Amino acid sequence: MKAKLLSLLAFTLCASVSFAAGSATQPTICNRACWSARSATSYTYMSALNRAVIHHTASAGDYNTTSRSTSAAKVRAIQNYHMDTNGWSDIGYNFLTDKLGNNFEGRVNSMTKYTKGAHDAVNYNSFGFNMMGYYHPPYNNTPTTSGLNALAAVIAWRMPNPFTGYGSGSYNGKTVGYVCGHRDANPTACPGDGLYAYIGTNYNGGYLRNEINHRI
Repeated sequence: MKAKLLSLLAFTLCASVSFAAGSATQPTICNRACWSARSATSYTYMSALNRAVIHHTASAGDYNTTSRSTSAAKVRAIQNYHMDTNGWSDIGYNFLTDKLGNNFEGRVNSMTKYTKGAHDAVNYNSFGFNMMGYYHPPYNNTPTTSGLNALAAVIAWRMPNPFTGYGSGSYNGKTVGYVCGHRDANPTACPGDGLYAYIGTNYNGGYLRNEINHRI
């Protein structure tokens, strides 16, 4: 029993990794072994990472969680949908966060490498960070403080130096913040009005950019 508990703990609390990440402290992340991810059928790596694109899952059911294990099952369901219905090689997002403040590693090797995701149809030198839930009409799930803080923490830790969360640059032929919503890159409601309010159009401000910067 003791050995089993230690094994579960090792899966849950990922060991520190050595690579050029932001200067923020690594938050607790449920890695792919922790949530029992399927193996990716293929993957590619990007040469750089300079933009955090924020999404929602657009599923109200993903918001209704009571534990990390419940959320892990939902992450598995998202991966199954992305692979079996969309025909993708893996889950599309690089990281996912639930309303309780639990972070999950998404696409394979996202904790240690610049794995290219499938999240905004551009996917160029960017990572997709997902808040599980539906933050837009007709469901209007409400972002929680725990979820927002966990999202800011994983972005601050994972984005490589130098990164402050502030500023903007060209992306998909548009001027887009280095922290942005999916809707900034493409015509979509994602990540929903309720979550986008914490991102905003001020490239040098806004709740999430400020929270990310405070952690770096």
